[in-house]
Amino acid sequence: MTWIAWRQQRMQVLLSIALIAVVTGVLVHFRFDAVTYMADHGISGCVDIDEGRCSASAMDAFAGRYKSYVAVLPLVLLCLPVLLGMFAGAPLFAREFEQGTHIFALTQSVGRIRWCSTKLLIAAVPVLAGTALLGLVATWSLRPLSFVAHGRMTTPGFETQGIVVTAYTLLAIAVGATAGLLWRNTVAAMALTIACYLLLLIGVAAAARPNYTDPVERRGTVAGGNAIGSQSGRSLVPDDAWRVGSAYYNAAGTAVDFDPSSCKSTDGTIETCLSRQQIATVSASFHPDGQFWRLQLTESLIFLVAATALLSLGAWALLKRLL
Repeated sequence: MTWIAWRQQRMQVLLSIALIAVVTGVLVHFRFDAVTYMADHGISGCVDIDEGRCSASAMDAFAGRYKSYVAVLPLVLLCLPVLLGMFAGAPLFAREFEQGTHIFALTQSVGRIRWCSTKLLIAAVPVLAGTALLGLVATWSLRPLSFVAHGRMTTPGFETQGIVVTAYTLLAIAVGATAGLLWRNTVAAMALTIACYLLLLIGVAAAARPNYTDPVERRGTVAGGNAIGSQSGRSLVPDDAWRVGSAYYNAAGTAVDFDPSSCKSTDGTIETCLSRQQIATVSASFHPDGQFWRLQLTESLIFLVAATALLSLGAWALLKRLL
């Protein structure tokens, strides 16, 4: 059964691994290219602009060199899991039902669960192993480019690095495989893979991710000449953090609303506009970069549970329905 499953699915598996290998190779190339550029221009380790060697002109030139790469790469990494789910998961069972070959397999003393699990393992395990490596390489590769990519805590940086890449791929494969078992149509399974993947990805990011752990809160006074919400001239929210909320208070400590539309060109700075609206203190809530792996693990577990539930539904349908 294992050999037959491999013979049936080897083309999809090998193409998937080849695609992952190409993307991984691009990541490795640009990692070394960025490190070499930073060393040659004396900005190694720079993640923010300062008055020393990490000057605005040097960092702007660095960003200009790699901004196209940083803009395109996340799109590729965001699309990769759903593509793998469409072409490795959706045809997995749907094509067997369309061609009628499942009848031959299931009448050769092979149980339905064994048939289902063997095909799924052969198709999914190599692909998931490849995406696990890809996610870790992406995290390593993009660290020198943190200034250009604006950190890894916000979309699309969070979704294209770390262990969630594997979790997303598992979900996409589970959606495609389950849709194939339920509808027994490859095109329908592919379409459902795209729809369900996008729905879950966007829904979890918007509704669940901000609540995985408590954000850090900082307050600062509004002072002319400083950055908005600053303490000692430094921004309350680090450049690589994910800002999730803001609040404004008057001199008495009472929360007030800030109306950006009332700012005038004569104000000169945003601080002047805030002061004119009787705002004395600004509060910011954010998730710092140090929470990256905790949020990654939590989101991966959510997608693992969702994938397990979908595959269980597919197995139940396979056992209950007639061949």
